[in-house]
Amino acid sequence: MKKSLRLTKNFEFVQVYKTGRRQTSPFFTMYIKKNNLDHTRLGVSVSKKVGKSVVRNKIKRRIREIVRTNYDNIKKGYDIVFSVKPEAAKLDFKAIDREIKSLLKRGRIYLG
Repeated sequence: MKKSLRLTKNFEFVQVYKTGRRQTSPFFTMYIKKNNLDHTRLGVSVSKKVGKSVVRNKIKRRIREIVRTNYDNIKKGYDIVFSVKPEAAKLDFKAIDREIKSLLKRGRIYLG
């Protein structure tokens, strides 16, 4: 994903956490907030409780790839933050894909 389509600053994450809607699953928590832009931006937050850096980065890469391949099916004009729970470390790519799409559908921003 392009850097312009990602949340990178701490204050951007905090803004979404404080004023956004929340959807939860056993593996992820998703926060959604309108951003008044013509594109949707993504942020991924993974705690050290999830695992060592290799595991955390692998999960982040997988979530970014899932969002990138489904970007055309996601409504424009939102900031989305996925917070990863420790149980997610056991999931394979297909399971993460199902969970992410499920959360996006429940948040009413997935068009697919």
